[in-house]
Amino acid sequence: MKLLRLQKLLIYYTLLHTIGYFFCIYYWNNNFQLKTLGGNTLTLLASIIAGTSILLVYRRIESNEKYFWLLISLGCFSYTVAEIIWIYYENILQVEVPFPGWSDLFFMLQISFYLAAFLQKIWYKRKGLQVIKFIFDTCILMTVAIAFSWHFIIQNIISEEEVTILYLVVSVGYPVGDLILLLGAISFYLGSQYFFPKKVLFFIFSSLFVQILADTAYLYLTAYNSYYSGSLFDPLWSIALLLMGIAATFTTGAEVKENKLIVKVDEHSNSITSFVSFRLLLPYVSVIFLFIVMISQNHNMNGLLAGSALAILLVILRQIFTLLENQKLLSQYHLLNENLEIKIGERTEELSSKNQQLTEAVQKMRHLAYHDALSGLPNRRLFIDNVTIALDEAKRNNYQLAILFIDLDRFKNINDTFGHEFGDLLLKHMAKQMSENVREIDTISRQGGDEFAILFNEISSEEEVISFIHKIQSVVSKPVVIKEQELHVSMSIGVAMAPIHGDNAEELMKQADMAMYHAKQKGRNNYQFFTSDLNQMVSRKMRLENGLRKAITNGEFILHYQPQVDLKTQEVLGMEALIRWITDEGELISPGEFIPLAEENRLIIPIGEWVLYSACKQAKTWHDLGYTHLKLSVNLSPLQFLDENLVKKISSVLQETGINPHCLEIEITEGFAVYDVEKAIKKMHAIRDLNVRIAIDDFGTGYSSLMYLKKFPINTLKIAKEFIDSVSSNRMDKELVGSMISMAHSLGLTVIAEGVETRDQLLSLQELHCDEVQGYIYSKPLPEEQFHTMLTNRISSTNAMSNTYQFFNKI
Repeated sequence: MKLLRLQKLLIYYTLLHTIGYFFCIYYWNNNFQLKTLGGNTLTLLASIIAGTSILLVYRRIESNEKYFWLLISLGCFSYTVAEIIWIYYENILQVEVPFPGWSDLFFMLQISFYLAAFLQKIWYKRKGLQVIKFIFDTCILMTVAIAFSWHFIIQNIISEEEVTILYLVVSVGYPVGDLILLLGAISFYLGSQYFFPKKVLFFIFSSLFVQILADTAYLYLTAYNSYYSGSLFDPLWSIALLLMGIAATFTTGAEVKENKLIVKVDEHSNSITSFVSFRLLLPYVSVIFLFIVMISQNHNMNGLLAGSALAILLVILRQIFTLLENQKLLSQYHLLNENLEIKIGERTEELSSKNQQLTEAVQKMRHLAYHDALSGLPNRRLFIDNVTIALDEAKRNNYQLAILFIDLDRFKNINDTFGHEFGDLLLKHMAKQMSENVREIDTISRQGGDEFAILFNEISSEEEVISFIHKIQSVVSKPVVIKEQELHVSMSIGVAMAPIHGDNAEELMKQADMAMYHAKQKGRNNYQFFTSDLNQMVSRKMRLENGLRKAITNGEFILHYQPQVDLKTQEVLGMEALIRWITDEGELISPGEFIPLAEENRLIIPIGEWVLYSACKQAKTWHDLGYTHLKLSVNLSPLQFLDENLVKKISSVLQETGINPHCLEIEITEGFAVYDVEKAIKKMHAIRDLNVRIAIDDFGTGYSSLMYLKKFPINTLKIAKEFIDSVSSNRMDKELVGSMISMAHSLGLTVIAEGVETRDQLLSLQELHCDEVQGYIYSKPLPEEQFHTMLTNRISSTNAMSNTYQFFNKI
């Protein structure tokens, strides 16, 4: 049975039981036998129901409270035994129940079990009680109660002449037992917040009060020989038992956890204060009440006098103990206050230290928020703020300022080659070099990556900006040695001036950025000022970037081939594959325009793979047509050369197209090859292991090339067009080219001169014993069909070239 249902049934039964009991007394008032039988039966039934219900609750509870209810249930069952004995004498034997008798023994046993339950509960909760005060308060109330009991009941019993010792013990035992029950009720009231929930306490207190009332009435009437069975207070015993059973069911419904307060604190503190005040005043009020009763009596006041004297003594002792305890608490308070002051001092010092650390942390965070972590320079946010302030001052004072947007050339290649740690060291070095060469009124900032910006403040003309740029360029152009690696670094610079180009910080930054990209398109290592035409250039750049992403898929790229001719025999020995881009609209985009964009967006890798595969496939076609001597040259971009899978990709193309590896020549730019010589040499050897030839392109434009040239496993040296342009008109250039050719021949290399356009250049190269030439003097780059036509007519072409060669010899 669920306890909630049991609780409801007990409440309903108690109401019906009470009504039925009083009805039995009233209806059978004239029939003594039926009245006593009905009353005794109802009382017996009430004790059984109460004891059984409390026992069920005991089995459901898991905390230490279960033992309290076990003892209470044993008390109820003791009452049941006493009631059975009473029924036996009164209804079966139909004789007067002996007093004292066996029933009195079990009635007293019920009180004993109740007392054991109260003591168990008080002992278990002793840690939460103020034990000494609790004992004093209880003793004061008990003294007053004993005084009243002695005066009105006990002394009347013992004053009779013909009483036995057993009669006296039992007679006195009942009021003493009632006092014990009163002790339990008072104890639970005084410590109510430690024992039970409010509802449980109410029903326990009600049960004890009703039973005390019934026993007191019984003893009082018995003392004056006025008690008769079936009186109106007989139902009180059964009602007291049933109330105790109801209290048990409420315990589980509001289960209390150990070592925690049970009473719910009221929302208003006034109710708690009034409750505590009344509980503290109760012992004193009881003493006052005792004095009032004592004054109103005029005979046999010995018991009241003794009780009042003892109560006053207990009150005095309680006050003395309270004073001693207060002194002890005051001493503890002073000690705690001293410790608290010490702790506060320590905490204040600690907080001061923490506050200083916090201030430093805030300053550090503010510095990090407005400065670049790597270089320590102001970041973009602080730079924009400084530019905004400078613009306002320039407007008030009528002077100009310039924004220089700087980007290190080919930094990504350096970063990819040597690693990010190497790149960071280079950036820190560049930041330091530039910072040391700006004025205090200027601001240099790292915008991110390899981009820097300089606020050049308080200027009067464009010439001042140009002079400052030359100064920065001269500083940066000096060789840099990082981790024993020497580098030559250049930069592209874009310039926007205020108020000429605008008066807004963000707008000026955007314009300087455009100008910087224009400088890169101009070949890097230069500076450009912002012009209105740059907006159109930027728009075109964005269109080209978007178009590049779909150009491969749409088949917009084509290859042209430029022949490489033997100077002695005038025979076409090979060709260089050169990419062209024709958009869907039919516009021809120059490689010089879209190749840099492809490198920036890393689209050059898939584009380069397409060029290699398509060129090898076409060369294989011409080889199959009988032109097996033709050599194919294909350029590799720096990003392609850095690709870890480059060798595998070349090998795959060779297998897929079936071209002879000896006929493929990979061209690598000299300037890039010397960034990381060891890695470059290792990768070149891997390519040579595929039986593929290697050529160094743009020879003469790199750095320290002569030092590393002999280490490279190459086959061909291609002299850059910049040297060929003046080979016939400048004696020093001619001697320089001649030295290059002689050095290459001494290393067993073939030399190809690029960009040959005039007969004078051709004659000079012939005198210098150059091996091969490539340029417009023979042919511009031709589409596949035209190049094939040239190959089919190569006999006549070769004869024409021979005649030209003989003509040159006669001059």
